[in-house]
Amino acid sequence: MFILMSSFVLADISISEPSDIYNLGDMLFLKLDGLQGTSVGNLNINLACGNMTTNLIKIKARDFLPDEEQSYSTDIILNKADLEIENLNEVIGECQIISSLGFDIVSTKTFTISDNIIVTASLNKTSYDPGEAITVNIKANKANGDLLNGFTEGSNASDFSKAIENGFVSEIFFMSETIEAGVYYLNIYAYDEEIENKGSAIASFNINQVVSSLVMSLSDAEVVPGENFTVGVELFDQSGIKMEGAVSIKIISPENEKIESIVQADEFDTFDFALNSSIGTWKIVASFNDLIEEREFEMLGLQKVEFEIEDSVLSVTNIGNTLYNKTISVQIGNEVMNLELKINVGETRKFNLEAPIGEYEVLIDDGNNNPISRQVLLTGSVISVSDLKEVGIFKEYSIIWIFIIVVFGSVGAVLFVRYGKTRNIEGEGIIDKFIKKIRKITGKVENNIPSNVKSHMDSGLNFTNKSPKVQGLDAKNYSHEDKSMVDFTNKNAVGNAESSLVLKGEKYVSSVTALSIKNYGNLNEIAKESLHKIIKDAQKNKGVSDWRDDYVFIIFSPLVTKTYDNEILATRAGMEILNNLNAYNKKFESKIEFNIGIHSGELVTSRVNNKLKYTSMGNTISLAKKITDSDSGKLAVSESIRKKLIRDLQVGEKKEIGGNQVYEISEIRDKTANAAKLKDLLKRME
Repeated sequence: MFILMSSFVLADISISEPSDIYNLGDMLFLKLDGLQGTSVGNLNINLACGNMTTNLIKIKARDFLPDEEQSYSTDIILNKADLEIENLNEVIGECQIISSLGFDIVSTKTFTISDNIIVTASLNKTSYDPGEAITVNIKANKANGDLLNGFTEGSNASDFSKAIENGFVSEIFFMSETIEAGVYYLNIYAYDEEIENKGSAIASFNINQVVSSLVMSLSDAEVVPGENFTVGVELFDQSGIKMEGAVSIKIISPENEKIESIVQADEFDTFDFALNSSIGTWKIVASFNDLIEEREFEMLGLQKVEFEIEDSVLSVTNIGNTLYNKTISVQIGNEVMNLELKINVGETRKFNLEAPIGEYEVLIDDGNNNPISRQVLLTGSVISVSDLKEVGIFKEYSIIWIFIIVVFGSVGAVLFVRYGKTRNIEGEGIIDKFIKKIRKITGKVENNIPSNVKSHMDSGLNFTNKSPKVQGLDAKNYSHEDKSMVDFTNKNAVGNAESSLVLKGEKYVSSVTALSIKNYGNLNEIAKESLHKIIKDAQKNKGVSDWRDDYVFIIFSPLVTKTYDNEILATRAGMEILNNLNAYNKKFESKIEFNIGIHSGELVTSRVNNKLKYTSMGNTISLAKKITDSDSGKLAVSESIRKKLIRDLQVGEKKEIGGNQVYEISEIRDKTANAAKLKDLLKRME
């Protein structure tokens, strides 16, 4: 026993204490003092982390001198190579260094090994407008307090990758100008070169809702004074979502007079124009913040008069905005008289009503379904209507003139009796001579009348030698219709749709096939009839047409088609029209110049008396019309149609119209044929 114990004479071993925390990849310095060699055993230095023990150093005990205390030091890098382990996660956590030589064991305090990088991300603001620059500052420190020299990556709100030097990096990025408003998150990930240490952070920010478009809709492009004119406005944010707000409306006349109002977004306001509103082009301007939309409409002429009867005087005042050039009827008792009037704007004409003494019912009618009737006490010899404007000195002093006529008549009668048979030298009486002079004067007047005027006059009191039947332009001898013309406004000929203000209807996403006829006025009758037949054939998919001047709009609304897949119906109708018009132009010399555009959007629709009435929301009708005006002889669709039918359409050239993408269509793919081919292929595979 003594000999055995003498071979294990050891001094106390001491070990240096580590730092409190290390990151993976850090260097761990160890120093042991008081080591003495023995003939058996080993010097073991182990890393103990949880239930995992990793041997760091193993040296034979006899390598140390037995008679002298010695020291041993080493550097251990906390990586896979030095630790000789595949999974570094095994050493993460609370650890100790335990060293033994023979029976002597020594250990360090508990310390931490970590793979964590502490990342902080800060933004220069909390809220941003769409498209505004966003700056993020990133700081990164290892768990041991050292500044990170490594890399960082951003994801989610923005994707980027940058190097971090001395624990700091800054990045500027942008969100889309059409991004939806709301809260967004930026994920930050940081790591060192060996990707042994890592950390992350999240930065959140808000994208503001900003009004980016203002849409104004008018009840009609033409306005008649006295009728309601309705204006609707809509506000949309950067992503196309409707917004609320008060929109300023200004209506400006050709004389620069203004009517102002405030309309809430997604609502309508009605304007009543005075009956004498100026004819011409009016402007309407809608504004909200910096957004301004300007439209024009035409104020039409209105022939309208106001009647007033006071005592026996009829007053007719032009309260319209243009020359009143009509015939009115005046009925006194059972007798009807017509007055042909020409009254300037604001002018009043007065007429004297006469009849044998008594009370009469006077009925005034201008043919506009607003006659007036009054009980009037009249005096006079016969029923008559005289224009007070033409009353001269004779009617003003009628009694005096009657006296003068009676006196001169009496004198004339006496002269006629006394000198009627007196002859002059040539044998002519004074009366005969007077009559001859009168005939001579009338002969000179007749000779000086132009021949083109004389042909329409006779020798009587009439100013025309045409018969009353021809003068009246009766239906048998006259027709106001030109048989070679086709009435574009006859909705019942090809369909039944009408653009009007629909206040009580349903809002549907509908599709519109628009056709512009660029040379309609020069087409012959055969071309016009063929055009109508082509449009009528294209309506077999339940579309209804609205003819406006040189444009035809075929509306495919779920209210009529009973389906929401109207984009394909509208496109097929457009392709059919394109093919039929091209076939016609190859066959006939009278070419039809046309273009076809298709767009999809919201329409407010209702069914009234078997007619589809609709109001366009936004640019549903206007964009379809703009597409037809952009080219000739082609079929083009908007972006909304193409997205819906991306697998059905073969598109060609792309261009931009008013900020909207438009695609030329060359073919509609036949899904039925493809399905049949697939079915046949599957049968052969069986």
